[in-house]
Amino acid sequence: MKLAEMKTYLAAHGVEDGTAYSHGGLGGGDIHGIEEIDGVWYTYYSERGSKGGYRAWPSEEDAVAFVVKDAEKFARAYKFWKE
Repeated sequence: MKLAEMKTYLAAHGVEDGTAYSHGGLGGGDIHGIEEIDGVWYTYYSERGSKGGYRAWPSEEDAVAFVVKDAEKFARAYKFWKE
């Protein structure tokens, strides 16, 4: 799955950018984010107004898979995942 597909999939389940994941920015809480920098896909942890814990991935699909899994888990735990 690519980033655009991830956003569509998560939005269909009530999960918007900034709620359970972040695309390039800072989220509304302690959540994982995803961004591409100089052709490399990274995930990071957004907390307290900063990004940290950057991890490089071999492909967009691998980075997206990590974020989708985490965002779904977060949304289900906080009960805003829609079936």
